[in-house]
Amino acid sequence: MFLIRAVFWLSLVVAFIPVNPSDLSADQDPVSPLETVGLAQSVVEDVAGFCSRNQGTCETGGQLFSQMGVKAREGARIAYTWLDKRYGPQAQTASGEAENVDNVETGAVE
Repeated sequence: MFLIRAVFWLSLVVAFIPVNPSDLSADQDPVSPLETVGLAQSVVEDVAGFCSRNQGTCETGGQLFSQMGVKAREGARIAYTWLDKRYGPQAQTASGEAENVDNVETGAVE
């Protein structure tokens, strides 16, 4: 949802940047800021009525967004487990023996 909002507001800001009419192709007319505001209002009204027209889609989307935290936590757990097996302190060397060596050398202690 954040991405959709960000794209919408960025598009709105870009729409207010003035355009030199000579830069447009012959079949294009420049759009005034007033027309841009009217367009933005109609888009917001249409998006606001989306859930009344598509109730099933909004219910499924709501369930998906409510599960995003659980899904993100599970994905992080899977990634952490894989990384721990692959690069953790008990990672296996090529010979199959556990390597438990601290290779950090700071030079502070001789």
